[in-house]
Amino acid sequence: MKFRKIDPGDIDRRHIYRLMVGTIVPRPIAWVSTISAAGHVNLAPFSFFTAVSHAPPMVSISVGMRDEIQKHTARNILETMGYVIHVVANGLEEQMNVCAGNYPPDVNEFEEAGLDAVPADLVPAPRIAAAPVAMECRFRSVITNGAEGDQTNLIIGEVIRWHIREDVMVEDKYIDPVLLKPVGRLAGNHYCRTQDVFEMQRPDRKKGQMAS
Repeated sequence: MKFRKIDPGDIDRRHIYRLMVGTIVPRPIAWVSTISAAGHVNLAPFSFFTAVSHAPPMVSISVGMRDEIQKHTARNILETMGYVIHVVANGLEEQMNVCAGNYPPDVNEFEEAGLDAVPADLVPAPRIAAAPVAMECRFRSVITNGAEGDQTNLIIGEVIRWHIREDVMVEDKYIDPVLLKPVGRLAGNHYCRTQDVFEMQRPDRKKGQMAS
């Protein structure tokens, strides 16, 4: 079996991006609502998204630039400090895709996608009424990487309130992935649904075995 060796220094940024999104799969999608200091609402999806810690509960999104200009999401978060991250579930993928378009800052993606917005409790940005899970986040820090004009902001926020639809919960403390039906991001125009879910016990949790 032959393998191709590729060093990042030998390829351009677009090729690097294709390798990243083709190998780190599937990725959860952060559907992020923000608001600017001028009151313009923005709603956009990001698949460079992950958990940072659980105590305190912190999450990160990676927001690049578009045409050498900082995207509205990053600008709004740095201006108003509070935002909402939503889970994209089955039935919402088309609306999410609408929000991936390149719109002027005064265009409201909630309206473009036909989504109802409701006020958040603790942050200035609104949340998506139909999303089964929403996390109100408070900005904590940003790490900026890359060369001038081609930078990426790794934005870290603390979750200060969850909104979880009761029908995706079990025993009022677990979110059931089968009931949630999240949509994942692959490469190119490809997405995936979590229809084929299976369970495996960790070795140290199997009956009769002790943790090493």
